[in-house]
Amino acid sequence: MLTKDMHKQDIDSFLEGKGDFVKIDYLNRYIKSMPPIELRKYAYLKLAEVFTKKEMFVDAAGAFRNAAVNSVAFREKQENYLNESKSYVSAGKFDESDKALKRAMDEGNQKEKDKLYAETLEYYRNEAKKLESKGKPGHLVKLYEKMMRMKFPENEKDEIRNKLLHLYEKLGKVKEYKTLKGIDY
Repeated sequence: MLTKDMHKQDIDSFLEGKGDFVKIDYLNRYIKSMPPIELRKYAYLKLAEVFTKKEMFVDAAGAFRNAAVNSVAFREKQENYLNESKSYVSAGKFDESDKALKRAMDEGNQKEKDKLYAETLEYYRNEAKKLESKGKPGHLVKLYEKMMRMKFPENEKDEIRNKLLHLYEKLGKVKEYKTLKGIDY
């Protein structure tokens, strides 16, 4: 059993070899025991790791958010809020992702905000490639629609637009196809 007086190495060795859902249960119980803030943050990050591995992205986002709340350093807060945002993108929850990104940006100066936004754009690109390879056109359409509203370079936006038009045509979304075809970017 995990106890408050354990250190990170003790937690890792205790969880080693256990199944993912057993880890989730132990970590949730551990967090409820109100360990010191640094160990609570560590437990949330371990939870996020397990949730991400199991593709439980909404739960991973929640764990990253809790880790950010329990972080003291601004850089850690930014990183955890950004990971929350990425998890929501993977889950297809773009509004929640935007809120998490805003929280991350609130923790930094203009240079850091630009870097965070650039990293987010890169994550969207990678997520699109991943969905293309998995062959999930429904999720891909929603992702491309969101990407069209973001600040991608014009040449890349044209490429996204063409891919979106192709998907609309493939899925038989005639109204959306005609609407997008008539818009000039």
